[in-house]
Amino acid sequence: MKTEQEKKEIIESIALSYPVCEYCFGDTSQIPFSDKVRYICETDCERYGHSWACPPYCGDVCENIDKCRQYRNFFLFSTVVEVENAWDKEVCLRAKSSHEEISRKIRAELNGKMGDFYMLSTGCAICEKCACPEEPCRHPEERLSSLESHGIVIMQLAEEMGLCWNYGGDTVVYFSMILFGR
Repeated sequence: MKTEQEKKEIIESIALSYPVCEYCFGDTSQIPFSDKVRYICETDCERYGHSWACPPYCGDVCENIDKCRQYRNFFLFSTVVEVENAWDKEVCLRAKSSHEEISRKIRAELNGKMGDFYMLSTGCAICEKCACPEEPCRHPEERLSSLESHGIVIMQLAEEMGLCWNYGGDTVVYFSMILFGR
């Protein structure tokens, strides 16, 4: 059984072998949760109802919050991508695929070195067009659900943890979280 410190060292060494911009460790009691985040998904995101990794298909928000609270610690990290136009949602959705790929690679490496953990990101970007809701997910083992689908108020958390979420200009910041330690 690995200690919390050993788990932190494993996570940090793996994550820092990728182009991570910033990161921090924290206690899950520090995570601001709100079921109202789902309203943003429903009203502002074109992936709502069109991705197995996003609402409403990724589970009940209260159950997802409870799932996160089963862990004691988290590791939050960001990547930054320069885009042609940060106001163009389509451009930003395409750009997030590199962040999702990094997140999946980190998770794959952790699978071999750590016990129980749970990872969230920006929502799945594996397939160009998700099979949802007509067909089952093509890659359920690789899929990462979004932080927002679990009620996490990510901008507030990033700010409270001292991480930058706005580099100005045509840059976009993406976050992923690893929950660990039961």
